[in-house]
Amino acid sequence: MPSWSTNGASHVTSLLAALAWDPGFRGILTVVVAVAILCGSVFVILATNNGARLGFLLALTGFCGWMFVLGIIWSMYGIGWKGSAPTWKLVDVVRTEPGSDEIVSSLPEAETLPLPDELDDPVELRDGSKVFAENFPTTQRDPKIGDLVSIDDPEAEALLDRLNEQVAPWRILQTSNKYTGETQAFVSTALGPEGQNIFASAGDYVVLDSFLIGGKKGRTDNSVLGRVRWKAGSIVNQSPPDLYAAIQLQPVIAQETKPGQAPPTPVANPDADIYTVVLKRIQGHHLRRNAIGMTILMGVVTAVLCSMLHRRDKLARAQRAATAGAA
Repeated sequence: MPSWSTNGASHVTSLLAALAWDPGFRGILTVVVAVAILCGSVFVILATNNGARLGFLLALTGFCGWMFVLGIIWSMYGIGWKGSAPTWKLVDVVRTEPGSDEIVSSLPEAETLPLPDELDDPVELRDGSKVFAENFPTTQRDPKIGDLVSIDDPEAEALLDRLNEQVAPWRILQTSNKYTGETQAFVSTALGPEGQNIFASAGDYVVLDSFLIGGKKGRTDNSVLGRVRWKAGSIVNQSPPDLYAAIQLQPVIAQETKPGQAPPTPVANPDADIYTVVLKRIQGHHLRRNAIGMTILMGVVTAVLCSMLHRRDKLARAQRAATAGAA
């Protein structure tokens, strides 16, 4: 008897140790127990009051309806299981000599990109506009095109529209856009010692202009109806055109940092080659499509189950009416 107790305790200890060590099995067991307790308890209550078949039908309808509502929220706001995060992929690095008007790239659309000297000089635009001069005073660093079109002003919006027409099918990437920081950080890594080792650090070059092409269309109507319509269209459109970004940069002029003073403002070397870095956006929220498909499926199943309950109620009322009439 003591030997059996010792062996039994040993087996139990080994089983508990295995459950504690393997997080995958423990997670599966936790989900199974939670579903059995939560859904099973509701089914038991409904079955004791309405019978096993009707109780199961009511519990299944409630579960599918809850999944349908939850799926709508997850599909709209993407707060469910999203999958891998979106990233950028290096497509091409094009090196162009100053004064050249040709960009040869593996991406055909990149060959239509304008070089910095083909666009308006942002410094001249600032000096010729009171609005731009107030937002970018001469005591600060010189603005770029993306800086000028990022301020909230009708003049900046008109400039953005005019430049987008000039660089079409590309469009200007505004400095305030979330992709600006992402693309510049990726370019710093891709061209640095860990990548193609073209530059030792991000301080060795200056970003001139940035462009986007493809992707989902941005919202143009800021009214309530326009926001709702854009959000619904954004959810439905799960296969937009590929999104590409083009970052144009130029090496800086070497400057000496004096002891005790701040580093000088980087200045692009006008005689140096211009680098056009083409990036592709690798979308990672692919699981949202699965969420939308599951939401549609749960909605259809909920509608079928509700129809079954409705037809069952009609049949029960007819039978009660027939019984009362016979009596």
